[in-house]
Amino acid sequence: MRASAECIPCVLRQALNTARRVNDDPWYHRKVVMAVMEYMQTLNFDRSPAEVSFDCLRFANKFIGVADPFAEDKKGQTERMLAIEGQMREHILESDDPLLTAIRYALAGNIIDLGIVTPEQAEAALEEDAREMALAIDDTPALREALASARTVLYLLDNAGEVVCDKLVIEQLEAPEVTCVVRAAPIINDVTREDIKGLDLGRFAKIIDIGVPALGAPLSLCSAEFREVFAKSDVVIAKGQANFETLDETDREVFHVLRAKCDHLAAHFGVPRYSALVVRTPREGDEEEEPDAQTDE
Repeated sequence: MRASAECIPCVLRQALNTARRVNDDPWYHRKVVMAVMEYMQTLNFDRSPAEVSFDCLRFANKFIGVADPFAEDKKGQTERMLAIEGQMREHILESDDPLLTAIRYALAGNIIDLGIVTPEQAEAALEEDAREMALAIDDTPALREALASARTVLYLLDNAGEVVCDKLVIEQLEAPEVTCVVRAAPIINDVTREDIKGLDLGRFAKIIDIGVPALGAPLSLCSAEFREVFAKSDVVIAKGQANFETLDETDREVFHVLRAKCDHLAAHFGVPRYSALVVRTPREGDEEEEPDAQTDE
């Protein structure tokens, strides 16, 4: 997937949100956004939206002088999700289809801004969303088939907070060996090794990172070790938009679990914005698409 002009205001909003984590000075916020605008003009946009976003946000962090502006947000998100983890697990285990219910919770968690809601509000929103959620693209039958014979599963995590929901999905995987992927360095509210401390995720999976600071998993930049695990795993599940943007054109089969949270990505799939998706790539007919077709964020 390639970045488009629609990605520019999205990146600038992310830079503004980053600046707001540092102080409440509107003048300073404007200064940060203007600096990112100037820097953005030097970038190569013939890459995924995630790669363009990462470059701009890393620049913003250095400009601000704070390595992890979202540290407190991530901590709060995770605490809020842990407060309702037990209820979610109970509903999953009581459901007729625990794996699908867990995936729906993971998709619901991908859309809720847990930094501004209480545990009670999060529980209500997650339960309502998960119960009523329809998948605009549903490749779960193919995912089930792949998991049935899998010995190794690679699960690429997304954001802090919702990682608790991802853990509930991982608990439903029956493969003998599961490996989870975190970010190698802090970037917005994406989950790092530091952010999963206390989640007991290591009891269910081995934890690795892609070997380089990045959003998503741009394979040309990833470590040889990660690329080997990615290539050899029987099943790869990639959570969230940045992972889709960087892995949608790989030759191997990948199952993407995400919400179409921007117009560009929604248009790519031909679905309404915020639609819930479980998408297998490569998709049928991908090889017939025009090589410079617009897709992205």
